[in-house]
Amino acid sequence: MKRRDFAIGASALAASALGGTCGSVANAADLAVAPFRGRQDQVERAWREAMSGTRPVLGRSDALLILQEGKITFERYGADHGPNVRHVSWSMAKSFTHALVGIGVGDGVVDIDRPLKLVSHPDPGLTLRRLLNLTDGLDWHEASYEPEKSDAARMLYGPGRLDGAAYTAAMHQAVKPGTRFNYSTGAFQLAAAELAAHLFPGLTDPRAKRKAMADWIDRRLFKPLGMTTALAEFDAAGTFVGGSLVYASARDFARFGELYRQDGMVDGRRLLPEGWVRFARTPTVSPIYGAGFWLEAPLQPTGNQPLLRGRGPRDSFSAQGHQGQVILILPSRNAVLVRLGLGGDDLPAWAELGEWLCGVVDAIDA
Repeated sequence: MKRRDFAIGASALAASALGGTCGSVANAADLAVAPFRGRQDQVERAWREAMSGTRPVLGRSDALLILQEGKITFERYGADHGPNVRHVSWSMAKSFTHALVGIGVGDGVVDIDRPLKLVSHPDPGLTLRRLLNLTDGLDWHEASYEPEKSDAARMLYGPGRLDGAAYTAAMHQAVKPGTRFNYSTGAFQLAAAELAAHLFPGLTDPRAKRKAMADWIDRRLFKPLGMTTALAEFDAAGTFVGGSLVYASARDFARFGELYRQDGMVDGRRLLPEGWVRFARTPTVSPIYGAGFWLEAPLQPTGNQPLLRGRGPRDSFSAQGHQGQVILILPSRNAVLVRLGLGGDDLPAWAELGEWLCGVVDAIDA
């Protein structure tokens, strides 16, 4: 399925903390709190409905947090969760990889339109841009509940587990880059490896590569955003698992969403290069995918659908992860919404989650 990933790695051992209780409102700490602008009673009803189990396809709801103009206006947590509890991102990590590549572009370290270094069959059209757009053309088969048929499972658990980027780079070029949308966790791990190869060209030892990249991610992205709980996962080759695994609290995921709502600015200074958020929001082959983010659009004839089922603000865009993880950016509502949980991952489950989120979004005033 479009958002399916398969592994929780070693960093998950550090990804738990004692948290709040069902329905608790946490102290906002360094994020300011403001009154909710809109119909808060409607959002409260939606949260109670999610927690009641009356819509079982939604599964377990762990967090719902809304920022309006950068301030917390709604924050609720499920059992064993709270403001300091890390939650796995699953494929929301793809959006983080988009941000990291953007920082590299802003620093002049990478050019997203140059051919990749790390491929065994160089095609001049196979670039970072194509990886981020998921139009790389590689013969990747993402999702199946039969792991032996899934390249994502083989990369994370099977023959590619020691070096996911190398596994992806060795894929056959099935179609010309830029001509087909194909959802791929491997594309983003290859993008993360390509970025690291430009940042640290002399490093080959996996531990050294991991430390250098982890320090860079923390210094250049997490710390500027105030993401104190965030952790990035790495594979055995020392490569950031850029398609799947970031761990952070709901508040820190909201901080990341706010970076994109603010067009790449934080505290009055530019973190992402000018135009980078526009790149994220510009569709290419698929009308519902830009670069590292899902887009809103009319309902599609078949297959993957926009999160808000064609009913939400058309300017909204989102990071999405396996089993219902969402960072929804709503520029026209001046808002960011984070929903974390554990639900289904097939198209009907995402349709149900989208319908539920529509009720929340409808309650948010501009």
